[in-house]
Amino acid sequence: MKFGYQKFLLGLQDPRKPLVARPLLPVYLVNGERRTRSPYYALLDSGADRIIFPADLAEELGIENIESGLLEPTVGVANQRTNVYFHRLAVQVAGSDRALPVDVGFSREIGLPLLGRSFFAHFKSVTFSEPKEEMELKN
Repeated sequence: MKFGYQKFLLGLQDPRKPLVARPLLPVYLVNGERRTRSPYYALLDSGADRIIFPADLAEELGIENIESGLLEPTVGVANQRTNVYFHRLAVQVAGSDRALPVDVGFSREIGLPLLGRSFFAHFKSVTFSEPKEEMELKN
């Protein structure tokens, strides 16, 4: 499956190139019979170990209290520390019929969903093509 990068206006970049392309993948979160109503764009991040989503998405899946999950303090960019609570769920890439069983962490301090290397493990290969601004997941 190939996906193009998503382009965003960030404002602090070169005015001749106002859009920044990012490897964002549309995914659904699945908890048993419940699935998010629409896909969420998550950053495909080879520098992240785990899958982490904003806490407010947990409620849509019937998780009323994220703290009921396994607490794992996490260190991110610039040595930023945050508490992440992991739940056994599934991630389904938009356009695929496979729901991949994974541990998904929820945090109140994160705004952009991240798909780290624990997500990559479900594929034969994950490749990024910066010149083409696309990513490919091979089963």
